[in-house]
Amino acid sequence: MDFLTRLSAAQARAGSVLCVGLDPDPDRLPEPLRDRPAMEAVRDFCLAITEATAEAACAFKPNLAFFEALGPDGWDVLTDVLAAVPDTHLVVLDGKRGDIGTTATCYAEALFDRLDADACTVAPYMGRDAVVPFLQRPGRCAFVLALTSNPSAADLQLLEVGGEPLYRRVARVAVEAGVDQPGTAGLVVGATRPEQLSELRQAHPGTPFLVPGVGAQGGSADEVMEANAGGPILVNASRSVLYASPGRDFAEAAGQEAARLAALLPYRGGPPG
Repeated sequence: MDFLTRLSAAQARAGSVLCVGLDPDPDRLPEPLRDRPAMEAVRDFCLAITEATAEAACAFKPNLAFFEALGPDGWDVLTDVLAAVPDTHLVVLDGKRGDIGTTATCYAEALFDRLDADACTVAPYMGRDAVVPFLQRPGRCAFVLALTSNPSAADLQLLEVGGEPLYRRVARVAVEAGVDQPGTAGLVVGATRPEQLSELRQAHPGTPFLVPGVGAQGGSADEVMEANAGGPILVNASRSVLYASPGRDFAEAAGQEAARLAALLPYRGGPPG
């Protein structure tokens, strides 16, 4: 199946477009886990969060940096976490890779062939050469950073280039790069910029969006869903779910927060015809 079909199937099962981000910061782990070795604590934390939120979520987004920071053991921890994700869910590996040539090819091989991700995030600063290597596998998606939710995104992404903001140019180049490829090109669009999200959705009605920034970063689920106008979308929440409680009930609290968000992020059917 192509990526959009697989995305729709996962969301129909969950009844929501919620993606839970796995950003396991050892300094923020619940009190019951803090006395354990970092590798063990991160593994147990992620496994508990995954189990507690799987019913509400359609996808999980491990942030590679938090696992890489564990050193050589981090790969083993990540592998265990990925093995615990139900087959009914999608996995987006968030590493924001952004190189070209054989380096990009090796990144794609690691993410898709070794770790078996369904999607990844890609930084497009080096142009379409940095995107195409991630679009060469059927059924997989590369979410390209177009307009991010961080405040300093305006340093570059809102600059006028040839009469249009840079993020619009990036979005167009990314979508065009995927036209003749077996994989799917998607866009990362921050939840804190609903007006621009709406604008990009109008320009690219069938392109999947990965939308971070709901929850701890202040993005509104209602505004995102309205701006998206029914297009294919994954809305990610990380810290607000992961750290819903610092105590022994951390998994239960995460499950409750995920369920609350899922109710605000209902699946409304496939992409526009």
